[in-house]
Amino acid sequence: MQTLNSNWEASQITFPSFRNYSKRGNIYRQGEISEGFYLLKHGSVKLQKSLPNGTQYILKIVTPGEIFGEGKSNETSAKRNNTFAQALEDGTLIQKITSRNLLEPNLGPQLYDKILCSNLEITQRLERLNWMDAEGRIKFTLHDLAQKLGKRYGDETLLKLNLTHDEFAMLTDSSRQTVTKTLSALKKEGVITYSRNRILFRNLATFNS
Repeated sequence: MQTLNSNWEASQITFPSFRNYSKRGNIYRQGEISEGFYLLKHGSVKLQKSLPNGTQYILKIVTPGEIFGEGKSNETSAKRNNTFAQALEDGTLIQKITSRNLLEPNLGPQLYDKILCSNLEITQRLERLNWMDAEGRIKFTLHDLAQKLGKRYGDETLLKLNLTHDEFAMLTDSSRQTVTKTLSALKKEGVITYSRNRILFRNLATFNS
């Protein structure tokens, strides 16, 4: 999925302000009144949901250039967040999208398209739950995040991801044990090396081949 690049942001969006979040800083909480949409300029954000029975799951990891949020309340009803959003690293930079931005004729349709793409990504995750096994979902998610957040060093790609194995299991609809087993197998095969929150892919182009 294509994301907004820095030139696009700078040339076409006029933002009134931005906020800088530290690691694990809460951007908004589940149940609070929604304040609209946000553009992630730098860092990464975790969107997580708590179910009535106490079960937790992570909807997605937002990457730079993507839009997230749940819309703004109107005059007749207060819209509340169905998820909570949390920064995953220090220096996470977020800019709020205003109602004026959404009404701009040359910009609004593009912003709405980004919002729809984000919703589609969540739907596709549910589809993967039906046709991929847990190991496949883990590998797919690793590859996807490495493409979006990884830094290239020759043929190698370094992914810094501030998620525990429990959190990564919530993101991939699997278990902590399966995440650990899959990572260990990939390391044994020489496909990756990892320590703490750093995963080094030897060759991302052939990772899922």
